[in-house]
Amino acid sequence: MPSLYLTTPGVRARLVGQHLEIETPLAPAAECSVGRPRPIPTSECRVGRPRPIPAGPNSSSASDPSPLGRDGQPCIPAETDDSSPPRGVVRRIPLHDIEQVVVETTAGLSISALAAFAEREVPVVLVRPDGRAVALCLPPAGDITARLAHYHSRFEPGFPLSISRLLVEAKIANSRRLLQRLASNRKEPPPPAVARLEPFRVHALAATSIDSARGYEGTSAGQYFEALAAFFPSTAPFERRSRRPPHNPANALLSFGYSLLTHETTTALHAAGLDPALGYLHEPESGRPSLALDLIEPFRAPVADGLALDLLNHATLHPDKHFEPAQGGIYLNHEGRRRFYTAYERRMDRPFTSDLTGERTTLRDEIRRQIHSLKHALRKEAAFAPFIMN
Repeated sequence: MPSLYLTTPGVRARLVGQHLEIETPLAPAAECSVGRPRPIPTSECRVGRPRPIPAGPNSSSASDPSPLGRDGQPCIPAETDDSSPPRGVVRRIPLHDIEQVVVETTAGLSISALAAFAEREVPVVLVRPDGRAVALCLPPAGDITARLAHYHSRFEPGFPLSISRLLVEAKIANSRRLLQRLASNRKEPPPPAVARLEPFRVHALAATSIDSARGYEGTSAGQYFEALAAFFPSTAPFERRSRRPPHNPANALLSFGYSLLTHETTTALHAAGLDPALGYLHEPESGRPSLALDLIEPFRAPVADGLALDLLNHATLHPDKHFEPAQGGIYLNHEGRRRFYTAYERRMDRPFTSDLTGERTTLRDEIRRQIHSLKHALRKEAAFAPFIMN
């Protein structure tokens, strides 16, 4: 099921029966009039990937200013009178179509809608324009037995180290695999870093302490990013990893992708009954989702790094059009975030066959599978198996 992103400044969403009614502000008078509202771009208020609407008597087109919502209801401006300003373009989305909600701080979501999502166990993430979470609205935590086992595991001899080893090994393996794929797509030999990373992967599995595992992770990351830089386009070069703030478009995309992964993993951990703050590889720290940061490590290369390269190399995002300076760094602007959200959803929901299970899956499903694998390990039912790219 899809995610809903409320990102347009001034957009407002409220509960109407079993639907979420989303009101997008009208464009200035020079762009459209109240009588003929402009169609809503697919990502101003969208659920997952836009679906084509077949031609026919109910379809919308450039000559028909009232596009259809997901439930088939026309997106029309709300009725107004002379005493109230125009409300804008309205669309309704069935609540059962929404799995997760991401709301930027410039948008609005009513309390009744928040309550409805909480009752349906749909997480709502409030984010700043730079992608960092401000707050999470989540239902009460369930599966207390899993949470107790999670707390006890922090003091269990060897358990935190074993999880840390496997996560670092998976991250290095997936980083190598991405470099191999990138080179293969260009019909080039693998970069030397592919061979150099292999010993770090092997050593990580034999690490004698968590600090040692972190050392292998840090050293391998330096080698990996040095090789990854060659695959970025000349219009958006990647020189080195810069985080807070990101200093160029390439780093802005990496940071934004890692933030979305962290939010998604945090809410999935909560739904599974685990504490997102109690990590193993990342030391627990107030206000930091350390376990979520642990579990996104195997997904950084296939999700965020691969997506950043796709968006820049295919000119879906352009450094001069979709980024802006802010707070001493470079960040995606509104249109850039709109395009990123759409591409992220497509990547997360693209089906593939897992070499591990032989079943059809998606990257989003693999995030959940990895979390459930950790729960099985906590209960001593099976060994932990992190995500490994095909």
